[in-house]
Parts: sequence; C-alpha cells; structure tokens
Amino acid sequence: MREWYQEVDKRRFSLGMLLQTESLREDEEIAELLQARADEAERRRHEWIEMERLKREEAEKELVKVKKQQREIENSEAYRHMQTKEILLETKQAQLYQIDEKKALKRRQACVEILWQRVWQRLDESRAKQEQYEQQLRNIIEGRCQAQNLDRDRDQKAQLAKEVLNDQRECATALEIAAEMDIRKKKQELKRNNEKRRKHLTDLQDQIKQNLQINDTNIKNNMKQDCICNILEDKQIYEELMQKHCARAQNRDWHQRYMTHTAQERAIEAERSEKREREYLGTGCVLSQQQKQPYGREVR
Repeated sequence: MREWYQEVDKRRFSLGMLLQTESLREDEEIAELLQARADEAERRRHEWIEMERLKREEAEKELVKVKKQQREIENSEAYRHMQTKEILLETKQAQLYQIDEKKALKRRQACVEILWQRVWQRLDESRAKQEQYEQQLRNIIEGRCQAQNLDRDRDQKAQLAKEVLNDQRECATALEIAAEMDIRKKKQELKRNNEKRRKHLTDLQDQIKQNLQINDTNIKNNMKQDCICNILEDKQIYEELMQKHCARAQNRDWHQRYMTHTAQERAIEAERSEKREREYLGTGCVLSQQQKQPYGREVR
C-alpha cells in the first residue's frame, strides 16, 4: 500500500507538472497568437491609412491638374479664339436664320401674289361671262330695260370692287400681323437663348460649389471613420489582453489550489502511514516490502 501511495503521489506530481507545463505552453501560444493578431491589425491599419493618404494625394493632384488645365485653357489665346469663333458662328447662324426667314417671307408674298393673280383671273373670267350673258340678254330683250340692267351692272361692279378692296386690306393686315409675330418670335428666341446660357453658367457654378462641399464632407467623414476604426481596434486589443490576463490568473489560482490540495493529501497520507507504523511498531509485521530489481541483460 505504501508503494502504491508513493506511486500515486508520483503520478499526481507528474500530472500536476504536466498540466502546469501545458497551461504555460497554452498561455504562451495564446499570447503569441494575440500579439500576432495585434501586429497584423496594426500593419493592416497602417497600410490602409497609407493607401487612403496616397489616394487622397492622387485625387488632390488630379484636381489641381484639372484646375490648372482649365485655367490654362481659359487664359490661352486658343480658348479665346475658340470663344470668338463660337460667337461668330452663332451670329452667322442667326444671320442665316434671318435670311431663311426673309426667304420664307418672300415665298409667302409670292404665294399671296399668285393667289391675287388667280383671284383677278377669276374676276376677269366672271366679268367676261357676265358681259357675254349681258350681251345675250341685250340681244334677246332688244334694248328693253337697258337702263335698269346698266344700273344693276354698275352696282354689281361697285360691290365687286368693294369686296376686292376688303380682301386686299385683310391680306395686308394679315401680312403685317405675320411680320410682327415673326419679329416677336425672334426676340423671344434670343431672350430664351440668353436665359439658357445664364442658367448653364449658374448651373456650372453651383455644380462646382457642390462638388467642393461633397469633397470636404467626404474628407471629414473619412477622418471620422479612421478615428472610429482606431478606437475600435484599440478596444478589441485591450479586451483580448484583459481576457488573456484573466485566463492566466484563473489558471494560476487553479494550479495553486491544486498544489495545495495535493500537498494536503500528501501530508494526510504521510501522517496516516506514520500513525500506522507506530501502531504496528515492534510486532514484527511487514507493512511494506520493496520488490527486488532483476539484474540481467534485458534490464541492462
């Protein structure tokens, strides 16, 4: 039994040392893993910050380059020459538009003249028919009611002349109204074009201001996100270190309790064996016996 207890004590001691070494090794592995994670997170954060800085520098350089190009284009003679060309082209287009309108007006006048010619031709034909009809009536009636027929003919001619004059006046007023409407239309189109140009310039200025504001807000948001990411990473690293510290303290307390418990068990067992030895002292009983170790080739 004593040998058995000694063997148990040895096994307990070896098991405690094995558990202690395993716990220390696990603590070291966890510490190395956490340190590697922290280093990797720090490296990634530095890389991300460096990439963001490079991107911002490239964006700023590109913006400065574009602004310089715009300024050079605006200040260059070629740009001014292009603007003058555009103005001349617009004036030429306006002149061509006026020429086209004059041609259209001439076409309308020609059409009106053709219509008047047709009207006069119809009047002449109607007069010829009327005269032929009157001559036939004169020949049939043989001079009867000639005065009445002549008066009636004069009245019809006067009425027809009045109608023709009224038609001419209406056509002239219609042409004047059409010319006034064309002039008003030209003025309205010029005014509309000027308003479009002004609106385009104001839209460009508003777009530039809006782009600058958006760029400023993006820079501020990126800075805030960087600060928040750094704070979260620091917090995560601190929490991992605290967890590691708590686990190490817990393992240390457990190992200390285990060692104290094993020491108490050994002391109790030693006291028990000493008491038993005292009880059987002088009786001649063999309580414990050591086995003889064989000595031979295999043992060697």
